[in-house]
Amino acid sequence: MMKNDDVAIIQRVLAGDETAFAELVKKYQKQVQALAWRKIEDFHIAEDITQDTFLKVYQKLHTLKDPNQFSGWLYVITTNLCSTWLRKKRIRTERLEDAEITMRDNDVYSRHITEDRHKSTVDAQRETVRKLLAKLKESERTVMTLHYLGEMTIEEISRFLGVSGSTIKSRLRRARNRLQKEETMIREALEHFQISPNMTENIMQKVSRLKPTPSGSKPFIPWTVVASTAVLIALMLGIGNQHLARFQIPYSLEAQSEMSVELVEAPIVQDMMLEPEVRNQLGSANAVGEGNTPKTDPDEVLLAAAALEGDNNVKTKQQWIQSEPIEGSRTYSMFSTSKGELYVLGGPNPSIFKLSNDGKEWEHLFDIISLKTGWGGKSPLIKWNDTLYFVPSYELFSSSDDGKTWNLLYTWSKEHDAVQFVATEQTIYLAFSQSIYRSEDNGKTWDAMDIGVMGDIISLVEIQNILFAGTQSGLYRFEGDKWQRLDFPVSVGMIRSIAVTDEKLYVAAELSGDIADPRKMSRGLQRSWWIFRSTDLGDSWTDITPTHAWNVKGFPPFTKLLAVGETILVMEKGMVRSTNSGDTWLPVQEPGTTPSINGDVDVAVVVNKNDLYISSADDGLHKSTDGGETWNKVNLNRVGSVDNLIALRAQHIPVYLYARTGDEIKVTINQGVSWRSAQEKISMLEPNRKQLQRITHIDQYDGVVYAKGGDTQGRGKTFLYQISPADGITLMPIQNMPVFDSVDLYHYYMGNALGDNLLQQLDKTHIDELLQKVSPGATAFYKQLAKCNLRQLDIYMQLAFRTGSFAVSNNTYYMEYNYKLFRWEPGDTEWHDTGVEETIELTLDIAWKGLKLAASGNFIYVGKRDGHLVVSHDKGNNWVDLTQSLPFPVKDYKQILVAGSTVYVVTDAGVTSSDHGNNWGPITNTKGSIVVMESLAVDGNILYGVTKDSGIYRLKNGIWEQIVSDIPDNVNSLAVDRNTLYVGSETQGMLHYNLE
Repeated sequence: MMKNDDVAIIQRVLAGDETAFAELVKKYQKQVQALAWRKIEDFHIAEDITQDTFLKVYQKLHTLKDPNQFSGWLYVITTNLCSTWLRKKRIRTERLEDAEITMRDNDVYSRHITEDRHKSTVDAQRETVRKLLAKLKESERTVMTLHYLGEMTIEEISRFLGVSGSTIKSRLRRARNRLQKEETMIREALEHFQISPNMTENIMQKVSRLKPTPSGSKPFIPWTVVASTAVLIALMLGIGNQHLARFQIPYSLEAQSEMSVELVEAPIVQDMMLEPEVRNQLGSANAVGEGNTPKTDPDEVLLAAAALEGDNNVKTKQQWIQSEPIEGSRTYSMFSTSKGELYVLGGPNPSIFKLSNDGKEWEHLFDIISLKTGWGGKSPLIKWNDTLYFVPSYELFSSSDDGKTWNLLYTWSKEHDAVQFVATEQTIYLAFSQSIYRSEDNGKTWDAMDIGVMGDIISLVEIQNILFAGTQSGLYRFEGDKWQRLDFPVSVGMIRSIAVTDEKLYVAAELSGDIADPRKMSRGLQRSWWIFRSTDLGDSWTDITPTHAWNVKGFPPFTKLLAVGETILVMEKGMVRSTNSGDTWLPVQEPGTTPSINGDVDVAVVVNKNDLYISSADDGLHKSTDGGETWNKVNLNRVGSVDNLIALRAQHIPVYLYARTGDEIKVTINQGVSWRSAQEKISMLEPNRKQLQRITHIDQYDGVVYAKGGDTQGRGKTFLYQISPADGITLMPIQNMPVFDSVDLYHYYMGNALGDNLLQQLDKTHIDELLQKVSPGATAFYKQLAKCNLRQLDIYMQLAFRTGSFAVSNNTYYMEYNYKLFRWEPGDTEWHDTGVEETIELTLDIAWKGLKLAASGNFIYVGKRDGHLVVSHDKGNNWVDLTQSLPFPVKDYKQILVAGSTVYVVTDAGVTSSDHGNNWGPITNTKGSIVVMESLAVDGNILYGVTKDSGIYRLKNGIWEQIVSDIPDNVNSLAVDRNTLYVGSETQGMLHYNLE
């Protein structure tokens, strides 16, 4: 009946009846948002994706061939948009703080929840529900979310996911059984996730601006609609306003990959030593702009030569040289044949690639989007009997021409989420999350293998023609046409990872759930994991756990095992390696020196005894050619973003280049040939390991690089770091500095807003005063929060965290927090209010802007969001407004730079300078015109500036002199070292140019 209703409604929509489309939105909006929340794990971002989904539906509805399949089609669009969001924003859905808690802590964790239930706010309940749902496998979490949050019946979920009703019932039953003690709490908490009452209205307002209606050719979404949607998504991502242009591009499900792309490998650099800077830095006595170009170092100049036609002479021309990308490509599955052929599913628009025989190029075989099928699980690949097989979710496709064309070979009506292929000479096996099948006729027919009660399947391997299945409930061996659970020397539950060689079987196992106590683990009081080795096909086991790596008495690491010959690798955040099958272990390779791996979702493959590939959701695809000792990034394309470039050169060493990409700091000492992460050192041995902080700003003061970071959502602590001069890569928190913490503010607001409804009952004029007592900040900020709904609260807290800048001078630190400027000096017990804060109404467009700071000696300059420029001569105790002294009106400040006694201010109207804050004047070019710069950089005593489109300039005798006319696209930052210019681009990574 519902299908017929959908068909009738769709026919009305295609006939131009927009009220009919509103009916579709009302009917499915809760289901779509529930699915998006399940995949993104952020309720407010899910709202944005829900709106985008229906806009995409409106655009593409005329392409739907069978209206009876509308709900399944809607599911695919939602899933693709979620995947696009995660991929393009380079944000991996973060794991919960206690994500290590799985089914092993059922009873203890349930008691803990019961004890805390009465004192929990609704927000705390939500977090608890997310932790509980994390105990389920993905398909079960999806069904639970759609059932309770989406308020869908089993029949509706079946149609929406394209899975049989009996499968949905089974998944729901399993989920309830696992969480039977907490099901009521989950249902109650999910009921608080209410669809915005204006959701349908908001969507229809955007639809009304789409012309023409979807009755003929493809409709066009106006850029204003797309931009507004993208801005909200970018806000929830927490990306700075300098990146806004990157998100003003609509989602594309039809984007194509290049047919052939170069494989780029960049070794990870280690053992970098940084010596103190001895040349003039910012703050030196010499003003910039009065020097000459440094002498050219022949060793650093790379010239692109082009032979002139008909002339034997060679004419040289300088070119921009692109660095290697900072990260490897995202990869979803891989397979290597016994002949060394390597197939990969990955890339920015997921496609199947094959590595060329010489190992230098990836051949694009097939764009998998064109298969028009459902997606889920690990989408495994295999080549068997000269045929490629691929299972995106529940349909088997085959290719007999090496992946260039694909045909549907088989469909499982009751399965989803394929896990892994395994093949022997006569048989091919395929594991789903709840079942295993085998085929002996090249995949034409499949027989189910009775798996009994082994539980969710994590991995499937074969050794000496014997199958082993690692599951959430233990390790199973297939013999005598049945599965046998194997015993270990200790009580084992989940099998996190399995690796095999010709004669050895390795297993990463975790403590059984009926024994595990997460409270003991968090305090390092209970052993929770092991690495075992067997040389007799699982009849006996040897404990080979590397006890010097991760703490064995703590939460288990999400390890990935990789074995070849006598070498075995145990990888997570950091790695440990053995070259004698685990009898002894080599020293630990710390986080940041190897790819960051999550054993649950990341994939690895062995090509031969030396060549290993591993795909990391955090760091992308990597390759090792020495059995895992070192790793190189592998890139299927060269697109990437680099921000906040900084060049730092000490005596007798190469220049250190620092860049912020996403929420990380990367550093290179070889002009971008290779990059390494600069991050805080976190001991792998901690029982409850600390998460790395997200970095929002980096800057250089007096030859030292500083950084600001904290919780990515702006709901936690905010830290200032400096990068260690000893190695140039270690982030060190400023010693004894008080820490700003927004968690109390967030919980206070959420608890009162959702629990007691206090914020709704009080006079709005007094709410800001209440909030200001909870956490420091600008009055304008709290007045804005007093008017916020929950969605806006998230946005403003993220913006406050991400746009607030910092500055350092003579061991005095300045930092904006919640739109108010504070000062701290060693010995102080708290941050001091400088008296400067934003007083303008913080609308979203104003809040987007970043505060600009620069400090030198006792001087501190501040470019405010309202266009005012102020200065203090006494560390922020007294202030002078300089706005009226500027040579032109200013809306936006881009950068403030102090060099000696001269201050340079980069604005949307041009660059102005002053000596000690007096006599401000514009800086013009040789024609007397003002040049609008994007960024300035100083090298020695020379000032450089970069524009968006007219090139790079050098300041000579107070005038901008153009030195490079060609400029890469989307440049956002500039750094200079001697005769080399470096720019950061939002789309091309880092590039450099050698001056003659």
